[in-house]
Amino acid sequence: MAEAFVKGLTSRKAIPAKRIIVMNRSQTDRLENLCTSYGVQAGTLDQVADARLVVLAVKPNSVGEVLQTIAPHLHGQPVLSFAAGVSIDWMSHVIGGVSPVIRTMPNIPVAVLEGATAVSFGEGTSWTDKELVRYLLGQLGEVVEIPESLMNSATAFSGSGPGFVCYFLEAMEDAAVRLGFEPEIARELLLQTVVGTARTLREWDLSPHELRRRVTSPGGTTHAGVTVMDEARMRDIVDKALGAAADRSAEMGNAYRAP
Repeated sequence: MAEAFVKGLTSRKAIPAKRIIVMNRSQTDRLENLCTSYGVQAGTLDQVADARLVVLAVKPNSVGEVLQTIAPHLHGQPVLSFAAGVSIDWMSHVIGGVSPVIRTMPNIPVAVLEGATAVSFGEGTSWTDKELVRYLLGQLGEVVEIPESLMNSATAFSGSGPGFVCYFLEAMEDAAVRLGFEPEIARELLLQTVVGTARTLREWDLSPHELRRRVTSPGGTTHAGVTVMDEARMRDIVDKALGAAADRSAEMGNAYRAP
């Protein structure tokens, strides 16, 4: 996530690379690679005090330790977290409420700057800080502001969404092979079908339901396939899958709630 963020900011020249300071507690090789690849600067803990925005791109189980380490250097500058499941209240409690906290849930396509990021702003975040964060996250793809109460749902829907899409594509690819295609050709056709469908939905400003209706002729091939999916109650399966993912996200976040 850290590299995706740096890549987005530098490749789109949202911020001069030399103004981006990166730190890593132990993986020096990783830090050197970021600096060499993107022209950003390695920094020290004291520089947190001069930061316009502090970004946490660490695993959830490391958030508490990192926040305790940087807390003495915070004086109101916003803290932006990419850690899944860690609540705003919990992070604010750890730092003593000295800075506003912003929570995000990006998905894997941010790595190629085509991601979807849900963002929730903690109490005390100024309009200027919100605009800055929206602008910076926008370098990675689409940004949607949501109440934090929807973050578990966003994790299931958007965060896990690429995995669900790939699971469906796996099944499509396997079926195409059984129909006689070589795997490489099947994958090429599938990927372009997904990319083209998404682009059509966006450029024609259509809902998935409307586009599906347009391509489904009564008694035709799409109708035959959709009928089988309906008989298998595919919508119920998807609903249960998203519900299970949202419930699991909530369970994982229980360890990160303010007392």
